[in-house]
Amino acid sequence: MTRAHVAVRIGELELSEGIRPLEGLDGYRSAALLVRWQGQPIGWVRIPGDVAEAGRISAERVREAVTDQLGRDLAGRLLGIPVSVASPREQAPAPAISVVVCTRDRPDQLRGCLAALLAQDHPSYDVLVVDNASTSSATARVAAAAGVRCVREERPGLDWARNRGIAEAHHDIIAFTDDDARPDRAWLRAIAAAFTATTDVMAVTGLVAPAELETAAQARFELEYGGMGHGLQRRLIHRSALSTVGLLWASGFGVGANMAFRREVFRRVGPFDPALDLGTPAAGCGDVELLHRVVAAGGTLVYEPRALVWHQHRPAAADLDALVWHNGTGFGAYLLTCVRNRTVNRLAILHFFIRQWLGWWLLRRLLRPAGFPRHLVGRELLGALVSPFAYRAAQARARQIAKAGAPQRGGR
Repeated sequence: MTRAHVAVRIGELELSEGIRPLEGLDGYRSAALLVRWQGQPIGWVRIPGDVAEAGRISAERVREAVTDQLGRDLAGRLLGIPVSVASPREQAPAPAISVVVCTRDRPDQLRGCLAALLAQDHPSYDVLVVDNASTSSATARVAAAAGVRCVREERPGLDWARNRGIAEAHHDIIAFTDDDARPDRAWLRAIAAAFTATTDVMAVTGLVAPAELETAAQARFELEYGGMGHGLQRRLIHRSALSTVGLLWASGFGVGANMAFRREVFRRVGPFDPALDLGTPAAGCGDVELLHRVVAAGGTLVYEPRALVWHQHRPAAADLDALVWHNGTGFGAYLLTCVRNRTVNRLAILHFFIRQWLGWWLLRRLLRPAGFPRHLVGRELLGALVSPFAYRAAQARARQIAKAGAPQRGGR
């Protein structure tokens, strides 16, 4: 299958700035535009590539697509967007934020991430790169060229690196993103607003949209598997409003490429679990487990779509194969961590595993794939079945690393 059969041109349309023609459609089968009004995501508009002329879609055709696809709820959504009436003097000062980017041997991706972070319109923030035992000095050179602080965490594993970032961060709000993410210019401003809206907000997550859909694997992950986005509606997530099933489906609360916490959270519920996520046999769900633990402990989490991050999905078929396998091992390890931490009744977790995850999510899709390849569903199912072994291996490895001792703090 050629690129022209699968590639989707990703873009955005800010309605308050007017509608302009869409350029650069050569070689794309369609376009997908994230439509926003003053930063608030309204919806996705999809335009087939066959309406393009010389690789260009006119402003009139873009306007027609927006009206046809979003017309019914566009006015309602716009009316629902809150408007601040406070004068600048009445508004609370914007809180300072530390941004942590954990990375290993990906200087090119890191360079693009740092460029997006340095363009933020938030008035008070700093950026910290945590080099998770890279095999060369390229990460440090990229950080130095960008003028941001860099520390090296020798203990391998994403959650070791995240915890090092917490220890080294300067401010009381700590945001995390990934080296293959490109935060929107207003990302930190939206995070800060979510934290200051009410005093009891302990964590904020936001929308993660695809930066590109150039390959079959990228399109399949985003359009058939579900991608990393969790909708365009703002949500307050609190334990009192959740069923046990809803609490255990913490994968719907947000993702690690776009999350932020008050430092106080880590004193209350502890740091990231170093036996989870990339760089361990579990290979995933360190972000999911901490978000679950925060909400289970009574903390309020805000999912704020205005806090937008564009993510560069992995392009190769082998990457997607590995991702679904890791989702199986990681989510199983997350559930076993919930059993160990007793955040939820153990019998309820067993019921969730059988009915919700194994039955509804995995076996149902294996029998009725609905377009997603059955062999990939099978890979995720196999990952789920071996997750107890991955969990045990990950726990043993984390204990071994911890026993070896933590390196001295410091930057470079």
